[in-house]
Amino acid sequence: MPSKDIALKDIFEEVPHRLSKILAPAPIKELLPTNFPSTELRVDFLARLEDESVLHIEFQSFNDPNMPFRMLRYYLAILERYPSSPIKQLLVYVGNRKLRMKSRLRIRNLTFSYEILDIRQIDCKVLLESPDPMDRLLACLCKVEDEVYLIEKLIKTMESMNEEERKDYLLKALTLTELRPNLRIKLTEEVKPMPIVVRPEDIRLPKRKLRKDVLYRLGLEEGKQIGFQEGKQIGELEFAQKMVITITEDKLGYVPEGLEERVREIKDRDFLHALIKKLINSEKVLEILKEELNI
Repeated sequence: MPSKDIALKDIFEEVPHRLSKILAPAPIKELLPTNFPSTELRVDFLARLEDESVLHIEFQSFNDPNMPFRMLRYYLAILERYPSSPIKQLLVYVGNRKLRMKSRLRIRNLTFSYEILDIRQIDCKVLLESPDPMDRLLACLCKVEDEVYLIEKLIKTMESMNEEERKDYLLKALTLTELRPNLRIKLTEEVKPMPIVVRPEDIRLPKRKLRKDVLYRLGLEEGKQIGFQEGKQIGELEFAQKMVITITEDKLGYVPEGLEERVREIKDRDFLHALIKKLINSEKVLEILKEELNI
């Protein structure tokens, strides 16, 4: 299960106050079990509302053409368990690309539909002003016009936490912003001065994916810290160099020959930051590398 999905499930176990009001058509009465052992299905969020209907919310981070079939399977499993309750389904898209999934299925004698929402339709300020720290965390995925303000709010939220709470909160924020690469880079830079130790076991990714994670790749393995690290602190130049390599590998699945050596030669941080933005916002990675680095 992707780490961002784990983070979303953890957050919704605590029912973020303001977001639940936005997503739920009626107040939440109680949370319901999300697993269906007889079918081996598991939904992201399930709750009974005060109007006695059952609300099912599913989070999706990429455009899945089979999503209507998945939502139908979930619907039938929920209906079998709660046959007398009206069922309301909502798919919340949290991905970075344009939403392209359908919310309706029409096949032969069957017509099935559900609601779908791109979380970027929600202004992050609505959640940032919530007293619930989990609402503020989910603001990372919403419509963000002022990234500096959002990051300041997150850091302010962490100031009142103890060390373990702060680490958990930061890891969730960095995990969710895997879906918002630009924001993740800025957030990582801003939290460097914070005394938080992050080890590989704290990053909940399969081992085969761990080395691709930005936290791990930026030298946080073996107990190094974000901020004052136990080993050598990563400078801004080295950070930018590693980001170019990391983003390229994540997008292409490999590091082009000669890229690492070429990037290490570059000492202009502004040039590297501009290159990082280009790589993040484009799928034409090889063309950018050829144009900017002659790779």
